Amino acid sequence: GEMFGFGGGRGRKVKDLKRGKDIEVDLEIALEDILRGKEKEFSLHKYNTCTRCQGLGAEPGTKTKECFSCRGTGQVQQIRKTVFGSFTQSAVCPECGGEGYKPEKPCNVCRGEGRIKSEEKIKVFIPAGVDSNQVIKVEKSGEAGRKSGRSGDLYVRIYIKKHPVFQRKGDDLYTSAPITLTQAALGDEVEVPTLDFTKILLTIPAGTE
Repeated sequence: GEMFGFGGGRGRKVKDLKRGKDIEVDLEIALEDILRGKEKEFSLHKYNTCTRCQGLGAEPGTKTKECFSCRGTGQVQQIRKTVFGSFTQSAVCPECGGEGYKPEKPCNVCRGEGRIKSEEKIKVFIPAGVDSNQVIKVEKSGEAGRKSGRSGDLYVRIYIKKHPVFQRKGDDLYTSAPITLTQAALGDEVEVPTLDFTKILLTIPAGTE
């Protein structure tokens, strides 16, 4: 299909070229953080929209113009010679990168890209009960697209830190409570810690093994 010029349309190609990349990051949280929903903030070094040109790629006050090579189509025709003869093939215009236009004067900061690499603080809401290896999708928080293209998405993979007191199995928590031989034989009440830093009284039945 590509050999004979039957490849995908211009709209799809331009969209793919301008869209920013998705990003996946790992986020380690404490076991206490899963008791109730909590917002986490972290820094990420990635492509962000250029603040000088607002993502357009052109110097403020200047305009964009139609690409001379492709006449605004974003594609050029290439003739390929094979053993079967010559074939015309559509290809992405190398002059404008498939966008169909070029800025009269590229932005001095981003050099016409519409984006620059910089540090950005990201806030992610961690829902209650989340578990290790679960992924939270944050739309349009990935890398900024080229020249006002759509930003990619951010995927945050959660990892729960090992807790010194509790072990998690699904939605249940397990912990150990040391007791004396007398408490086991006669029974008693002992204090047991909980994950929210309070303590509860646990009844030890007489004859506990």
